[in-house]
Formats: sequence, structure tokens, C-alpha cells
Amino acid sequence: MTGGEYCIMEKIICFSLGLSREDIEKGKISFCEVRPEKIELEVIPLMEDMMPVGVGEILERVSAGGMGQDNVREKQGSSPVQGQYRVVMVNAMEREQVLHVMRSFKAVLPDPQHMIFAIITDTALTWTFGEYIEHLAMEHEYMKTRKPATKS
Repeated sequence: MTGGEYCIMEKIICFSLGLSREDIEKGKISFCEVRPEKIELEVIPLMEDMMPVGVGEILERVSAGGMGQDNVREKQGSSPVQGQYRVVMVNAMEREQVLHVMRSFKAVLPDPQHMIFAIITDTALTWTFGEYIEHLAMEHEYMKTRKPATKS
């Protein structure tokens, strides 16, 4: 690179629930195969001490470089959240990027139809992770049990 050039790498930040370290790595590798351009995919597992904290607050810390996947894991006294569902919450600039993340994980993980994928919306930014997970679980159950509308 010359003095006037610099590389801007776009970053997609995701939070996961119920995925192992191996699941996350498989998803990231699959994403890189689908999106070889310079987009970094950071997937941060939800830890117990993150559940009462605001989604927007944690996202801000991650975006500022103050909290990443590695230093979240290193925190003492906090363990990954285990839940009934496997969830990937995606914060991306474009809808197409969200779809690429979803397809990447679905392509390599078992039982993908039972995973919850969610876009981190402006509303979600105002909730704690605990509230957001509860909301996503309720939506997921509703979608599984609702009867499709019939046309008359």
C-alpha cells in the first residue's frame, strides 16, 4: 500500500446462543467461502453476565473494539448461555449480508430448521439480551404452531 491507500474492512457482528465453538467456526468458514470479499464476520457467544445488559450497549462495546469473541470467553466467572434454542442475532448494514450469514450457518450445521436467525433491529437495541432472547423464543413458537391463513 502507498501512503494514501488504506483498507476498510467491513464487519458483521453476530451474537450466538447454543452454538459450540466448532459450530461458530464452521459457520464463519462457510461465510468466507460464500463472501470472499473483505467482510469480517465476528460471532460472539452470549455469556451469562451479558443477559441483563442492553443489546445496544454490548454492540457498542464490540464495535468500539472493547469486547470481542476472545476476551468475552476469557472473562472469569461467566459461562456461555445454554438455552432451548440455537440463535444467531445478526447486526449488518444490508439485508443481503444477513441472508448470507443465515445461509452460511444453515449449510453447515445440523438441524438448521430449528435455528432462530434474527436481525438486530432498532427496537432490539433497547432491550437486554434476556428480553430479546425471550421475545425471539415466543416468535419462534408462534411461527411453529400457527395455522396458515386460508384464502376463501
